[in-house]
Amino acid sequence: MKFLIFIGLYAFAIGNCFALEELEALTELAPMPGPDKRNLGWEWHFIDQHGKPGNMRKIHGTKTMASYTRSDGCRWTRPVLGFAPASVWANCPSSGKAKVEFAGGDIWPLKVGNHFTYKTSGTSSLFGTSWNNKRDCKVKYSVKIRTVSGEHDTFKVVCEERWGTRTWWLSPKVGTAVAYQQKTFRGGLVLQEMTKIIHR
Repeated sequence: MKFLIFIGLYAFAIGNCFALEELEALTELAPMPGPDKRNLGWEWHFIDQHGKPGNMRKIHGTKTMASYTRSDGCRWTRPVLGFAPASVWANCPSSGKAKVEFAGGDIWPLKVGNHFTYKTSGTSSLFGTSWNNKRDCKVKYSVKIRTVSGEHDTFKVVCEERWGTRTWWLSPKVGTAVAYQQKTFRGGLVLQEMTKIIHR
């Protein structure tokens, strides 16, 4: 028998597709010991900046790698260490593969001031040639935020890379990110706010 545990709720703001707002700095937030242990079937449901719902689901995992699929058809595999680039992906909308190397620093336990870097090299259908990239990340500060699923005490993790900036707001209480934002160097924006989590 499968047991489903729901965390969060669906919430859709009429006239305002997302609610992400940093409310106040937190002076004390206990370090997050490590990445959450996601079972197969784990689902992270979200609403994007246009008010469109979606989800991502864990479909495979080992001690070092995990694979996910998203409701728009995107599929990818990445190291489980945390905040890592994908080593292989398809329909995202591009497809490709990369060698991902942890280049140093401290991730866990997650706390303000941690700094870490990934280096990658690979090929992609988007570029048609080989490329290399560096993802440089820092836990900037701890902050209480408001999202469509309510208020959360979080660590803000910002990663700079060749093609833009990725930001996660991680809640130690929830055990994972409650909001994610990606800004590209061309001005593109992706914003996802957690609406619920399903643990199977």
